[in-house]
Amino acid sequence: MWMLLTLAAALGMGVLVFKLNVPGGMLVGAILGAAALNIATGQAYIFPQARVLAQALTGAYIGCMMTREDVRHLPRLIQPYFFVLVSLLVLNLAMAAVFYRATDLDLLTCLFCAAPGGMSDTPLIAMDMGADGSVVAVMQFVRMIFGMGCLPTVILLSDRLLEPEAAKALESRIQQQNKRVQAKPTFLGFLPTMCLAMAAAGLGKLSGVPAGALSAALIVTVALKLSGRCPGMPIWLRQVAQVVSGCCIGSGITRDQIFAMRQLALPAVALCLGYIACCVGVGLVLSRLFHIPPREAMLTLSPAGATEMALIAADLGVESTNLVVLQICRLVGVMLIFPQIFNLVVIFLS
Repeated sequence: MWMLLTLAAALGMGVLVFKLNVPGGMLVGAILGAAALNIATGQAYIFPQARVLAQALTGAYIGCMMTREDVRHLPRLIQPYFFVLVSLLVLNLAMAAVFYRATDLDLLTCLFCAAPGGMSDTPLIAMDMGADGSVVAVMQFVRMIFGMGCLPTVILLSDRLLEPEAAKALESRIQQQNKRVQAKPTFLGFLPTMCLAMAAAGLGKLSGVPAGALSAALIVTVALKLSGRCPGMPIWLRQVAQVVSGCCIGSGITRDQIFAMRQLALPAVALCLGYIACCVGVGLVLSRLFHIPPREAMLTLSPAGATEMALIAADLGVESTNLVVLQICRLVGVMLIFPQIFNLVVIFLS
């Protein structure tokens, strides 16, 4: 019963926020609906395996957009990837320095608080290395909510203000695509692809690789698409993925997390401002250096999850496999490399 109520709350709020034309509205609204139910009752629930379903559908959606030209373009992403990773590391170290001076937290905890990693994985790694996992979890929660709820709108407005011609051209192209009469993909036609993507996502999840479920579903779908055996994905399935993903995130938001945010208000505000500066400022530099569309470049530097960013980017008119590849590589790099750098920083300064 509680799972049905959670889905109903997420779907209802998702539709409402979507109708208000908020970027990523279905996902943001689903998070708000599930979170409100959990804060009010403490009983919001969704099967843990539902996250794998959302990642499988997202991976399949992205894979359906992949072309042979995109595959040939992948080697060109190496330089942008290292630029993104270094930029996020510099931001991470700068924010950690601010936290360390403004609070009584130890240096290692401050470093993990500002890490653009996974919401669930980063606190676990932090605890294993001796940091305060509860504080890290709260700051990662702030990063996740800001990255999905507010930052897409900031990016959209910044793109329109700083690059008005490029923004108008993109939005004009989106309107033209929406006006075209095309054969809509059917669920039955897409069902075999979806089943294979779900099976691959399950294996990817069991592998333990960061973003393994999304990556495996994406690889399988791309292989089918390049072989000519992958029909399009119905748009409503992407919205289902947004609602399910929103339920998974929102049902994990508790009263304690909301109350804990008051004690970390200053670091939280500093973190959000830092990500705005990074996404907008560094995003424009990334755009000019590597000839990436401004909106796509700014989304590439967003600290939200790879699954959520792929869904939000589509709502902003950015249907780029490069963005998703960079987001996945960003997550893997942060989870594997950043903790080692944090350890070296603490040893060097102690």
